[in-house]
Amino acid sequence: MIFFIVNLVRLTKLNYKNMGNPVSTNGVTLTLVDFKKFNNANIDAQYRATGPLVNISGAEGGSATPYTVTVLAYIPSNQQLKPVDNTSGLSLQGNQIYLNYYGATNMQILNKQGGWDTVSCRDFRVEFNCNEQASQYDLYYIQFTYQLDSGTPSVDAICVRDQDDDPETDRGTVTRPSTPPPTL
Repeated sequence: MIFFIVNLVRLTKLNYKNMGNPVSTNGVTLTLVDFKKFNNANIDAQYRATGPLVNISGAEGGSATPYTVTVLAYIPSNQQLKPVDNTSGLSLQGNQIYLNYYGATNMQILNKQGGWDTVSCRDFRVEFNCNEQASQYDLYYIQFTYQLDSGTPSVDAICVRDQDDDPETDRGTVTRPSTPPPTL
């Protein structure tokens, strides 16, 4: 049995000029609240989660109230990061790590009956760009708010991905099993 323990007190606060400065894109306004790197995390690729760990403060109800999203994202630590292609969102680390918003999209999710339901989601991505598949990762704490701009409809859920812009290692596609899941 393998245990992975992180001391939450040992975070490095990363101060960037756009902390707290709002960015409007695709019908929402994003504001970076906090961005920190866990010290000495160095997580081996085989132990990292397949996606970021995410929490949202509440469900969208059509009001203009900002929603707070907290993300734990895995970024390669043993690779030189290159500039990302899309810089329309929040810069987290220069032009190398960005939080981008791609608008609302429909996604298929597995339901309790073993079938598929379509839900509308906001598509957020923590984006970086490196040449090769990484073997070591650092863990980052990202907290941001988003507020719906006037006329932007609410959705059922949010989707947050940590994504390498290199299309050979991460295409950001929705994957389904080759055989249908058993019915319950």
